[in-house]
Amino acid sequence: MKLYIDPTGGMAGDMFAAALISAGADKTQMIAAMLQAAEKLGPASISDSLTHDGAMRLHMKVDHKHGHLSGHEAWHLLDDLFNDLNMTEPYRSFGFKALEILVNAEIKAHKENTFLTDHIPAHNHAHDHQSEGHSHTHHKEEAFLHEAQDILIDITGAAMGLQLLNAPVKAHLLAQVSLGGGHITFSHGHLPVPAPATKNIFETFQLPGVAGPVETELCTPTGSAILAALEATIWETEKNAILKEGISRGGKDLPIPPLKIMLSEE
Repeated sequence: MKLYIDPTGGMAGDMFAAALISAGADKTQMIAAMLQAAEKLGPASISDSLTHDGAMRLHMKVDHKHGHLSGHEAWHLLDDLFNDLNMTEPYRSFGFKALEILVNAEIKAHKENTFLTDHIPAHNHAHDHQSEGHSHTHHKEEAFLHEAQDILIDITGAAMGLQLLNAPVKAHLLAQVSLGGGHITFSHGHLPVPAPATKNIFETFQLPGVAGPVETELCTPTGSAILAALEATIWETEKNAILKEGISRGGKDLPIPPLKIMLSEE
């Protein structure tokens, strides 16, 4: 099969997971997996609804215990989740690839925007690896992931949904990714759209993006990391017969098309 994504309506992790459900990924298994991810961070609830145009929308609430989640903590939590969920290849590797892309983008964002590290305690993390009687200690730069609950839930939902659909882990874009505009507000203040991590991912992986068409964030860092992990590129030739398709929207009702995904014959 081939996986096509039309991101005219933007791209966020929860939207991609919802689109996979809309395309036929078992909703019960999807929500159970994402809830399991959420509950690694605190009490949570996840539900779904359909919008006026039949798009899938996910509603997530997490009373998370983490303000910011470090990259190594997220890696260990995702590893536990994937083991518990019996995640298979290539979907397991896809999930870790998305997380690694996001962590590296956050490290770069923190270097370029030092205020992002305000109020975050300094953290040096050493990895000790025992091999053939020798101890090897590797020091790696740490990143603190904002909106930690979204990151774990969304990557788990993306990997699980692709696995349930037996979908490829490479994607073709049918349009440039709508980035939105305006500003985002979070714990550190106000930042222009796209967010620094999103901008870094688009530049590093040469993803095609376009500003607008509305003044709100349409493409999130996690959504960007998922596209990069899928090695998404513009598809300019004719599609084969479509086998499955799904549409989804984020939490806001906006006058733009929904996110659309399609699976076709090879």
